[in-house]
Amino acid sequence: DRRSRSRSPSRSRSPDRGGAGDGGGPPPGGDHNGAPPPPDVKPDDGPGGGGGEGEEVKLYVGNLDYATDESRLREAFGAFGTVTDVFLPTDRDSGRPRGFGFVTLSTRAAAERAVSQMDQTELDGRTVRVNESKPRGEGGNARGAAGAGGGGAFNPTGSEEVKLYVGNLSYDTTEDSLRRTFEKYGPVSDCFLPTDRESGRARGFAFVTMPAREAEQACGEANGLELDGRALRVNEARPKGSSGGRGGGGGYGEPRRCFERLL
Repeated sequence: DRRSRSRSPSRSRSPDRGGAGDGGGPPPGGDHNGAPPPPDVKPDDGPGGGGGEGEEVKLYVGNLDYATDESRLREAFGAFGTVTDVFLPTDRDSGRPRGFGFVTLSTRAAAERAVSQMDQTELDGRTVRVNESKPRGEGGNARGAAGAGGGGAFNPTGSEEVKLYVGNLSYDTTEDSLRRTFEKYGPVSDCFLPTDRESGRARGFAFVTMPAREAEQACGEANGLELDGRALRVNEARPKGSSGGRGGGGGYGEPRRCFERLL
């Protein structure tokens, strides 16, 4: 992928980063198109404030508007602490933003504040999802722990692969076109379009299996995407009996919503 990335030249704290003139926080009285200013938050915690000085934390920011750029993310997240890195993946063919990004903050305390106050809030007209980005193989366990109390976390069992339910399909949608749509987010190991056993006609939904991280991104970004004239409904599929949901095609029950809070 072509990438938009900028690394801050220094991780040292600026003495007046919280001021209005340096772009590190919202201007007085402004809300940055819905990104809420944190109440009474210091931009960075010192060594005695539990901020984890020196421990950088990378955050995943999903469901971004395509117009949201690096400077906009730096402005929004700079209100919580020092932003040391911003990364906005782009499509390798079109160069268009892929609708998600990664923001690195200099301390864990700053990152936790950002997650707490930015997740499920509006930024540039979109409700963004913010959670800690985990290396492959670690993210599932963390999400599972986070969802243990509420049952709404994505991939709570920490599976390496996740099956997605894709609903509201056009009867003209084929396996190839659906597979191509989801391969924009990552490798697709399985794509299954159930058909009626008597007529052989497509039943209007499908299941797509992908690696967990790519599946989470697809779950957020492909939900509502138009394919063959229909707005897709994309959720995490759950095996029958996992939560008492009613039965569905392919031995899976009622799908799990993708937009439940992860942290």
